[in-house]
Amino acid sequence: MIVEKSETKSSKPGLDSALRTTPIKPLNDPLSFCVVIPMYNEEANAQKCVTAIYNHIKNLKMRTAIIAVNDGSKDRTSELLQAMKPQIPGLIVEEHAANQGYGGANVTGAQRGYREGFEYILFMDGDLTQRASYIDDFIVEMRKGTDFIKATRYAKGGGVDGVPFDRWLISYVGNKVAKFFFRLPLSDYTNGFRAIRAEFVPKIKSTERGFAYLIEEIAQVSKLGKTYGEVPYTLTVRQEKFSTSKFNYSFRTYFNYLKHLFKR
Repeated sequence: MIVEKSETKSSKPGLDSALRTTPIKPLNDPLSFCVVIPMYNEEANAQKCVTAIYNHIKNLKMRTAIIAVNDGSKDRTSELLQAMKPQIPGLIVEEHAANQGYGGANVTGAQRGYREGFEYILFMDGDLTQRASYIDDFIVEMRKGTDFIKATRYAKGGGVDGVPFDRWLISYVGNKVAKFFFRLPLSDYTNGFRAIRAEFVPKIKSTERGFAYLIEEIAQVSKLGKTYGEVPYTLTVRQEKFSTSKFNYSFRTYFNYLKHLFKR
């Protein structure tokens, strides 16, 4: 859904042909977007995740790419991603020599998408908890010109599957608190499955390197964007036998979230 008519101006960066790594295919749709996937120690999921997303977007008649950010992984994530490049046209791999955190990986991916000249940056997790089919619903919002689009677990049609109740409760309460402070037409503030107009990327000055980046991002986007959209989706549980969650349920994490609420 779209909340308000936007008068967003097109702001394409100068394109360096050497940066254009997306495949040549018949294009009859002016919309363009890339999918940014931060990855840290995701050797069990990296190939499955990239392949699932690629298989979903490869036939779209628009310019697309996948930007996987290997955030200083200590396992074979980098090796596996690099090996996929010949088989996945438009796969861009950004490498961090050392771990820079969830926020740092998001920034690197977004900046690369901006330099590539995409209209939208779509962010997804690399742990197979977000189905690629939801991309279609994001595209609907992109066509409307929506400035900031969030997948939501807490609107009609959204939910969770297999997530422990205590984690769901913490997230639910936290998002209610965020909504109270931000007063935006969004119901899920802490979810990393989202899309943003690329023109906003150079205007976002981030300091957070952890998951609190999501709240910091919204705080800044709220001063830039005029329209907001939501995509109801069901979050599935990470397969523990493949990998473990990188989110840390600690006091410091909660503090970092809250400080951006009070900064507004």
